Amino acid sequence: MSKHTETSSGKDASEDARLLALGYRPEFNRVLGLFADFSLGYSYMSPMAGMFALFATALVAVGPPFFWTMLVVLLGQLFVCLVFAEAASAYPIAGGIYQWARRLGGQRWGFLTAWIYLFALIGTGAGISAGGAPFLSVLLGVQPSPEFNAIAGISIALIAILANFAGTRILARTTEIGVWAGLIGLAICGGYMLVFGHVQPVSVLWDSFGRGEGNYTSALFFASLIGVWIFYGFEACGDLAEEVSGASKAVPRAMLMTIICGGGSALLMTLGLLFALPDMQSAVDGTLADPAGAAVLQVMGPVGMKITLVCLLAVVISAVTSVIASTSRLLFSLGRDKMIVGASLLGTLKGPRRLPVTALWVTATLTILILSIGFVSSNAATQIISFATTGVYVSFQMVVIASLLASLRGWRADGDFKLGSAGLVVKVIALVFGIASIINLMWPRTPEAGWLSNYLILVSIVVIVALGLIQMLMLNMPKEPLQGQSSPSI
Repeated sequence: MSKHTETSSGKDASEDARLLALGYRPEFNRVLGLFADFSLGYSYMSPMAGMFALFATALVAVGPPFFWTMLVVLLGQLFVCLVFAEAASAYPIAGGIYQWARRLGGQRWGFLTAWIYLFALIGTGAGISAGGAPFLSVLLGVQPSPEFNAIAGISIALIAILANFAGTRILARTTEIGVWAGLIGLAICGGYMLVFGHVQPVSVLWDSFGRGEGNYTSALFFASLIGVWIFYGFEACGDLAEEVSGASKAVPRAMLMTIICGGGSALLMTLGLLFALPDMQSAVDGTLADPAGAAVLQVMGPVGMKITLVCLLAVVISAVTSVIASTSRLLFSLGRDKMIVGASLLGTLKGPRRLPVTALWVTATLTILILSIGFVSSNAATQIISFATTGVYVSFQMVVIASLLASLRGWRADGDFKLGSAGLVVKVIALVFGIASIINLMWPRTPEAGWLSNYLILVSIVVIVALGLIQMLMLNMPKEPLQGQSSPSI
């Protein structure tokens, strides 16, 4: 036996022992290394796809200064990531934030966190799939329509679903393709265009070109949503923790790599696109429909544009693959703990690949059903992603709250990654940032559209929480903390 194999076996034995101590029998195959786990988070974040999808919206809102709002959001999410890294190291269990909230805040708090996150994940997977349709229509030269967008979105989701059913190793390879595609995009947009396509002065980063006049602060908050919509996904590194070798060390490292590398990629690509944009005024005025594409076409030509579109599609597919994997592991974790209807089926692994097959089928079916809404709604992707992002941030802050209260009551992390004496400060900053982000996401900005349109996200969250409370009562879920939990429940 090689030294590497011995080392890996030792790490796996240690992780299995920790899992047993937390009350679970090791069932998954630990086939993911650090890079594969990082790929799950980076692919989910998909900074390249997010940047291209939201670039025009941010420019129209406040002009090029939207770049500075991205920096602020990235810094805020870094604090959230640090909180998650500590929890993931202490509780490297499949299901990620559900398990962290459950261990730190009690059974009911954990279930509600998981319930909100579940709907958000399903919406995210469908939303990203639908968001890939415009890239495919440009690549194929097809006129977009609700029917085409729906078919394209479903096709993207089906590829991701097949990758998940093929096993964890294939899943990892698919998400790694997204990383390499993103790096190619970074080389084009953040490297080549920044160096050789530079036509705008640096001062453009402070020039609003007349946008946001009258209430520039409000416009900046709206523009900051580009960062809010992009800079998450690092939590996916913990969703498959039981399939990661040396999870207590690897998962926190993968999370931090995701937020730093993904955030850095998005910032560099933003600079490349801004400095290479030939007609900034038209882009800011909204008369240039696709400023990101115009910048690439100007510098790289038609061939470079096609390469960029192929990379974008690869990023989208890998992102959906990662989200579906996270959703299925969340369902499995809920099922294993008898915390959801159909638990006996959802909480079971099947086959030599040790996959949560039933959970995957449920995830796949719900994703396709949501994408089918696109046949009758032309803006389905925007609606789905707006709700899903808010749901993700709400569930994030439920983990942060649980971690903060647990620390105040004396909980001390015992994993390889610890925040130590800085923990309370980090958690308070993460909470303040998260609450501000949720308010920003829910803020009504179109009074002319009517009450329901403005408060649809808030109403959706309330309905989902109500349904979760009903299921909690149906399952007669105890409030008491878990056996061996060192902090009382919320």
